[in-house]
Formats: sequence, C-alpha cells, structure tokens
Amino acid sequence: MILLALRNLVAEKTRFAFSAAGIGFAVFLITVLLGLYQGWNEKVGGFVEDVDADAWIVREGTTDFINAASILPRSLGEDVADRNDVAGVYPLVVRPMQFFEGDKKVEIHLIGYDVESGIGGPVKIVKGRGDPGDGEIIVDDVLSRTLNVAIGDTLTSGDSSFEVIGIASGGNFAFTQAGFMSVEAAANLLDMGDLVTFWLVDLEEGASTDTLASEVTAGADGVAVYSSGEFASATRHRILDNVIPIIIVILGLALIVGIAITSLTIYTATVERTREFGIMKAIGFNNGDLYRLVMLQSFITGGVGFVFGVALTLIASQFVDRIAAQFILYVRPFDVLLVLIATVVMAAISSIVPARRVGAVDPAVAFKG
Repeated sequence: MILLALRNLVAEKTRFAFSAAGIGFAVFLITVLLGLYQGWNEKVGGFVEDVDADAWIVREGTTDFINAASILPRSLGEDVADRNDVAGVYPLVVRPMQFFEGDKKVEIHLIGYDVESGIGGPVKIVKGRGDPGDGEIIVDDVLSRTLNVAIGDTLTSGDSSFEVIGIASGGNFAFTQAGFMSVEAAANLLDMGDLVTFWLVDLEEGASTDTLASEVTAGADGVAVYSSGEFASATRHRILDNVIPIIIVILGLALIVGIAITSLTIYTATVERTREFGIMKAIGFNNGDLYRLVMLQSFITGGVGFVFGVALTLIASQFVDRIAAQFILYVRPFDVLLVLIATVVMAAISSIVPARRVGAVDPAVAFKG
C-alpha cells in the first residue's frame, strides 16, 4: 500500500515537490512562531532570574522589569538592610535611554548596578572589562553587533559621555538591549538624587520571602515585594501577553494554508486516477483500502513537508538573530513534537474530501472507453 501511494505521488514529481514545499513552509512558519515565543519568553524574563537576589522590592503597581515604572527612596534600602533575615540589599536603577555615537542613535535599556557586588550587572563579560567607573559603560553583545558599537567608542547623552569598556551577554531582552554602568553614574545621569528604581534583597539562608514581603509592605507605604521567580513571571506576562493573540491568529492561518495545499494536491491526484481506483474496486479493493491509500498519500506529503520545514527552521535559528535582534529562535524538542502532531492533523483533515471522492467511484468506470 505504501509503495502504491508513493507511486501515485511521484508520478507527478513537480506537483508533489510543490505540495511538500507548501506544507514545509507552513510547518516552518508554525515552528518559527513557537520558537520566537520560547525565545522571547527566555530572554524577557531570563535576566531577572539570572540576578543573584532572592527578592525584588518595587513601587506598588509596577508590573515588570522592562518598563521599570518604579521609584523608591534610598532610605528604604537602609531600613531593609537592618533586618536580621537580610544578608544584603543592593540598589538598581533601570530606564530606557537614548544615547548617541556621533550622529547615530543608540537605544539602550540602561541598568545602573552596584559594581562592587556585581548584583544586577552583566550576566557574563565576553570582551573587555566588567567594572565600569565614572564615565564608562558596558553594552550587550547583540546591541554591539547590530548597531556596530565597539569597545573604545563613546556614547553621549546630553552633556554626559561614556566610554564603552566591555561587551556582555545576557542583556538582550528581545525588544531592547541592556547597557550597564555604576548605579551612582546612572543616578547622576538621570538626576535621581536619593532615588532608585528597585532594591534587590539577598536573604539569609532559611529566611522566607513571604515574611519579608508582609513585613516590608506593612512598614512602608506604596511598595511591593516579589520573589525573583514571581517578578520574572510578571515581566514575561506583561510583555508577551500582548503578542500571544497575534501568534495564535498566524498559527491558525498557517494550519489553514497547509490543509488547503495538501487537500488540493491529494484531491487532484485522486481525480486524475479515477479510472485506476475503479479498477482497484473491480478487482476486490473495498472502500476502507482506498481510504487508507488516500490517507497514506496525504501523510507522506505531510511527512516530507514536516522534515523540510523543521530543517529550514533549524538552519534559520543559527543566523536569523544576526539579521534582526528580535528574532530569537529557541526550538525545543517538545515544540517540534507539537508541530509534528499539527502536521498529522493537517494531513488527516486534508484526506477527508479525496477519500469521499474515492468512496463514490463506480467500478464500472474501469470498463468505459
């Protein structure tokens, strides 16, 4: 049966190739969308999880790290540091900023951190130094590559100038990239005085984040306390919830396109072989046999398209982020399995109309001139 299905498909090699390619591009689109979602999910909240802190203190109503709509007094950090269950408290200043390198605009998600402890700073230095002082800044490697910002370059904002002394990884938030400087330099640049954006808290072993949260919020008005995992999750939801409906719509369109292409190919191949199907019925093939033949043709087309589409995605994932920083593809084996299931569903649905056509074939057609 499999050999017969293959023979029917390759009888028109060009049509079969175009059909498999159509399925392949539908699979490619589905896999890319899932990979983009996973990549964004990893990058948007990953930095928060990488910060070596147990809790984040933020202004009440702050929804995420990226927008950073939080202002806190330095005195709050001093009060929290006096607690017995706290091992350390570290300030963080976070703001989206526009710098210039000559006439070139450089959009940076500025992060001012405690350089001495390193908490809240670059995840990993890949080139240059990692200890920015006054008038110095570290930029993310994706920003460095896409905007051609190198060590030794000077970035300006207003009357302030900063020399790029290092390139770091882990600061690509998909829609923006990080630049790191000392918290004092960031506060001076933003004229924040005795204010910071967040307080990062390192707890003593065995201390509870819930206890910290309840007691800090009871003693200070207008603040909230998140565990690292909670704040990472809140950041992901705030950023990604806006794009999920778009992804779902495009996924649905990709499924429809895949089904339409496969259905058209299999239906055309079925109509062209009506006489052969009539002969098969006349010599003893029943409708069940013919249904299986049509489904096999559909599954083979879908299988070839699936392999082509996934291979194309894996190839694209190796270089697409170099074209656009937002294209972060993270293809998980589980997602590939989901796409395989989607391909099987597409193939099964695509075989319904051709199978009904085969079932209606009259064996007498085999004897007509």
